[in-house]
Amino acid sequence: MNPSRSKPRFVAIDILNEILGNKKSFHELRSLGVLKNLKPNEKAFVQRLVMDTLRNLDRYDKLLKKYLKKEPKLRVKNILRLGLTELVTGGASHAIVNEAVNYAASNKTTRPMKGLVNAILRKFSSYEIDELNKDESISRLPVWLRDPLVNAYGKSTVIEIEKIQSITPPIDITLKDPSKIHDWAKELDGRIVFNESIRLESGKQISALPGFKEGDWWVQDIAASIPIRLLGNLSGKKVLDLCAAPGAKTLQLASLGANVTSVDISSSRLELLRENLERCGLHADIIESDAFDIFDKFDIVLLDAPCSATGTIRRHPDLVYCKDGSDFSELFEIQAKLLDHAASIVKDDGLIIYVTCSLLPDEGECQIEEFLERNDKFEIKKSNEISRNIPDTWVLNSGDIRITPASSDEKGGLDGFYICYLQKNQIKPKES
Repeated sequence: MNPSRSKPRFVAIDILNEILGNKKSFHELRSLGVLKNLKPNEKAFVQRLVMDTLRNLDRYDKLLKKYLKKEPKLRVKNILRLGLTELVTGGASHAIVNEAVNYAASNKTTRPMKGLVNAILRKFSSYEIDELNKDESISRLPVWLRDPLVNAYGKSTVIEIEKIQSITPPIDITLKDPSKIHDWAKELDGRIVFNESIRLESGKQISALPGFKEGDWWVQDIAASIPIRLLGNLSGKKVLDLCAAPGAKTLQLASLGANVTSVDISSSRLELLRENLERCGLHADIIESDAFDIFDKFDIVLLDAPCSATGTIRRHPDLVYCKDGSDFSELFEIQAKLLDHAASIVKDDGLIIYVTCSLLPDEGECQIEEFLERNDKFEIKKSNEISRNIPDTWVLNSGDIRITPASSDEKGGLDGFYICYLQKNQIKPKES
């Protein structure tokens, strides 16, 4: 066994076991250090293996069912699932089977099943793998999420969302200097999308690409870049990024000339923000604090609120396996409190930008409707009055923005986002 090749696969299977067996998210596992002993290219390899396996779980299980007389233990099934992922993506079948058998042999729980692993994976002919690649069936969202989305958007839209989520998403990047977009699109072999983002094919090692170490760009889904991109030049503006880490929007704000204060309660996530600021040669004042302990006044308050993250499942398919919707009511309550706090620290004539990477109206449209009932000093500033550089279909009648993964014809889709600009109106003193 070649340890340099086998170790990442061992880690990938262990991660699958934790996600599917213990409902832990990939982000949580990464923060616990599951990838710490891997090289950057190995980390990228492991993440790709895990996410591609989760995106195709239903398809793979349907094929495996033909060869399994009874349901094996989760760890054994994950060895088979991971092996299928590699076979489907064109890996060398002999090496893949050997690695899977080696993993099974390395664990006393799975050791008696190494013969089964060997026998099943060797049965998959090139014809069968080709047929699996042609299978257009998609993984359905779990009922706890699918039902409210069907109620909100209709069944046909949800099916389109599911189709997008079954595809490995591309890599989107935001430039520090957008005027150089044509040069960078050529340099990175990418294509320009929505005028200011560059989209690359998936599977690239980010840290090895030109311009990354130099800080010329950062990874950011196109939809996530829109709330700040629409604002234009922010020179001289005092801006608060209230829940900032890991910081892509802070980078945007700083690159547009804002005097940025970035707040987050997580020291580890703020460290990542510091690294990104240093890499990109940008500055922000960083405060490790509870958001509710900030009392200064700001021209603009960006509230990218903690949320269900249901709009990011195309990039994070693990979320459907480690969530069940039971904690959503707590999130809704936190979002409302954060909105009210933002209202208290934004200056008169200032702006709150409320953002969630959620598909649930309860975390977007409904939150804003209830906020406006509580805060009569605010009104929605229509996004198409800020910038017309967005499709009309994204703009709701009230002027806020709703994006779903199926909102664009762009290959690979977008993350789901809700965006609302809230203008605080100055209350004129009464005439005596």
